[in-house]
Amino acid sequence: MLRRRRLRRPVLSRLTWAWLGACGVFVALVATFLQAAGSRDGAERIALPVDHIEIFARAPDRDATRIAAASPGAEERISAPGLRESAGGPDTTGDDSVVGDEEDGLTLIYPDTDDHFAENEEDYAEEFDDGPGEVVIRLPGSNRHATAASAASLTPSVRSIPDPDPAMLHATALGKTPRVAVDGRKAVHYYARPFDGRRSAPKIAIIVGGLGLNAAVTERAIDDLPPEVSLSFAPYAKNLEFWTKKARDAGHEVMIELPMEGYGGNVEALGAAALLSSRTPQENLQRLDWLMARFGGYFAATNYLGAKFSADAEALAPVLAKLKEAGVGYVDDTGAAQRTGNSVGVSIATVSRIIPAAATEDDIRAVRRELAALEQIAERDGAAIGKTYAYSATIDEIAAWSRGLEQKGIAKAPASALLRTAAASR
Repeated sequence: MLRRRRLRRPVLSRLTWAWLGACGVFVALVATFLQAAGSRDGAERIALPVDHIEIFARAPDRDATRIAAASPGAEERISAPGLRESAGGPDTTGDDSVVGDEEDGLTLIYPDTDDHFAENEEDYAEEFDDGPGEVVIRLPGSNRHATAASAASLTPSVRSIPDPDPAMLHATALGKTPRVAVDGRKAVHYYARPFDGRRSAPKIAIIVGGLGLNAAVTERAIDDLPPEVSLSFAPYAKNLEFWTKKARDAGHEVMIELPMEGYGGNVEALGAAALLSSRTPQENLQRLDWLMARFGGYFAATNYLGAKFSADAEALAPVLAKLKEAGVGYVDDTGAAQRTGNSVGVSIATVSRIIPAAATEDDIRAVRRELAALEQIAERDGAAIGKTYAYSATIDEIAAWSRGLEQKGIAKAPASALLRTAAASR
């Protein structure tokens, strides 16, 4: 009788079990990778579960990093002319091409440029499309982002100045320059900060110039000064679109500086775009086109040096006429441009006092004296304009002084509010 054989299950070796386990782990890793790739998580969104709370890393602030790298551990300084140039003759303070302390190696003199007034545009401006990082909250198993939350603020909301409007820009071979819009809007009004103070009160406007050349000082001026202070930017500075937008977002109206010929100075130190009385009107207007195209969103232009150029009506008139045609105002600190400006019809104001840059305790006392003089002029004439150049100590003095103006019955005003009304007082 035949006996049936019972079939036995095959015995798997340990090696076989090891291979099967490895394959399972591999499949799991592939599935995890594909799921992560499908979720489109970037390097800037990193979730760390801590007690059922997810903390997300912020994207690095490129601008803050750049600013910190520009001034490691030391305060950079930019000096300015200590006295206003005389419109009637050479400046007795010396050569107006020398501005600042040579030992520091930091002056306000504009650098030389090539025949086309600028290097490659990429060297003068960088793209700043990346804003500050957002805190992103992602729910498990979901690809949708939560709505960004707005943080509560204890400070009043800032009234920002509008960004450049394409309808108010004109394309030229050297860039986009301002123009009057078809509907009649002008930069002198559109980009001006509204005056909210009492119309009957004495008014003081402050202009801080030379901005953009020093990142740390420029940021301090934007952040520490009240929004009524008007900020003027040097045309040869880098990243002007970034800095001027930051200023407008903080509520400051902005201006463009025009390097002009002064008495007794080295004109080459003003750069290839300087406006010179020795050049033809066509040559100066070509350079003016380049200067006006450096950035947008400014309500007015102002001079840098320029006593000799401003005293030459034949040289200055075409420049002011061009500004009027573009809908841009002009603020003069030489005292020599008012008559020409009135004849041309441009919106113009004249600076009352030049506030010195503060480097020592004596300089700080001089700043305080000039600010006190502005108060006297405003109470006497109803309005006054002070102008200075970006320097940390001066910024501190102006910020502290401005906080006490309201108690004195004096209104802080943007410079645009005093166009056509300010008179030179010396």
